[in-house]
Amino acid sequence: MDKTVLYSPDSDGEAVVHLFNRDGLAGSYALKYITVIGRYSTQSQCDIMINSPIVSRRHGEIVLSEDRYLYRDLGSTNGTYVNGKLYGKTNEQAVQLSDGDIISFEVRQSEIVGRDKTIALFTKSKVKFNWHSITLSDTMAELAVGRTVASGVAIDNEFISQKHVSFFLSGSGWAVIDHKSTNGVLLNGKRITSPRYLSVFDVIRIADVYFIFLGDKLICSGGCMVSDAPAVCKEAVSSRQTSGGQLSINIVERSVVQRFKKMMLLQDIRMTVNNGEMVLILGGSGAGKTTFINAVMGYEKADGKITYRDTDIYEEYEQMKYEIGFVPQQDLLRNSDTVYDTLSNAARMKLPKRMKDEKREERINNILNEFGLSRERDSLVSKLSGGQRKRLSIAVEFIANPSLFFLDEPDSGLDDIMGRGLMENLRGIADRGKIVMVITHSPERASDLFDKVIVLAKSSLDNSGHLAFYGTVNDAFKFFEVSSFSGIVKRINRKDENGEGLSDYYIDKYNSINIGE
Repeated sequence: MDKTVLYSPDSDGEAVVHLFNRDGLAGSYALKYITVIGRYSTQSQCDIMINSPIVSRRHGEIVLSEDRYLYRDLGSTNGTYVNGKLYGKTNEQAVQLSDGDIISFEVRQSEIVGRDKTIALFTKSKVKFNWHSITLSDTMAELAVGRTVASGVAIDNEFISQKHVSFFLSGSGWAVIDHKSTNGVLLNGKRITSPRYLSVFDVIRIADVYFIFLGDKLICSGGCMVSDAPAVCKEAVSSRQTSGGQLSINIVERSVVQRFKKMMLLQDIRMTVNNGEMVLILGGSGAGKTTFINAVMGYEKADGKITYRDTDIYEEYEQMKYEIGFVPQQDLLRNSDTVYDTLSNAARMKLPKRMKDEKREERINNILNEFGLSRERDSLVSKLSGGQRKRLSIAVEFIANPSLFFLDEPDSGLDDIMGRGLMENLRGIADRGKIVMVITHSPERASDLFDKVIVLAKSSLDNSGHLAFYGTVNDAFKFFEVSSFSGIVKRINRKDENGEGLSDYYIDKYNSINIGE
């Protein structure tokens, strides 16, 4: 972990700019009443010199005027971007700087951007940040940041939540997620409300701490304590990850033969689920929810095609089964084992044999912490509460970091508080770029956590399960003209099951307007 502090010796002002190029921190400069920025040369008289062909000899200046700092482009060739807006070439006015503003020297839509780009972070504090460089690699899945994180970046600051934010590696690159922190996360000056992919030179701010993303590393400002093993080991899946990712489902039919007669269970189900989505599987009695899950993950093959990242799950099942995690309705835990033994056995079975013992142990400890089971590490499974058993069942499947996660009533038997907490765990898994699909009979307590909902209905015409809807939760309520999930189920259940018996109507309605196609 590198530490760098650089300041210009003649400092009159009360603010600082911190320069970053692709190599990291290029320097920190306390501002004078007039601070001129220009291209580096031995003859330059500029106060801040940037070694880049993009920068003009006298590019711009920062002026202290009546307790305000103003940036003015001095007629440079390429102009200056301040918080993404171009000044100089098309806009001659000066712009007032605020704490955390980003001044960028670049040429957009040009081949020369690359390593020549430089950004300047403006801070209204003269405190000397001790900038740290944190290396990112594909052996890391997550870098957690918070006040009390056991592994990651710990920051002693009352305005930072216990687990505030995480940087995580997904199929499409590094991303950032706010863990519902009290004071939020700013990405390039704007608060984020959902996971966001990162681009080189993005600036992430939590409270008064800054992170600069440079692709293969993060540069972190003062106050950070970085552990030796800041992230979850991802050795088990790194070789299988590719960019992007969609689960494409095309089930023509799923049938069985009973007493020499073909019985249809599912028919005509087509949809696409994106990485990072948490999907509710809803349906009337006997509509085939569990059958659907078993068919999608290849446990019981249907007549059709299921692909993930363009790989056919049925044809490449031996390879793809390591991408899939499944938590059944009834747990398969051994009561006589401890929580640690249970996860240790799962790690030995599911993680690569080449993984080093210390990495495997690190993975187990991270999973214990993530699912709130650290205090129960040495407890017998038989002594766990219902909620703890459910979390352990999920942890057993998640130990191998699967890309597709299926759960059949994981919250059954739990009260509202415990059930909600479990669903929030699953939401966090989806936010890492995973696909999470859940059957639950208590969806109302977690309705805000689902991205999409699948509604399966049993047709009275062929006694088979059909797709009656696939889309967002709000669109589902509009489609069925109800305000709750229970209202949807009531619409499609048979009248002798306390329903309205409208399954055929909604199956036809969905097919006629092709929602989600």
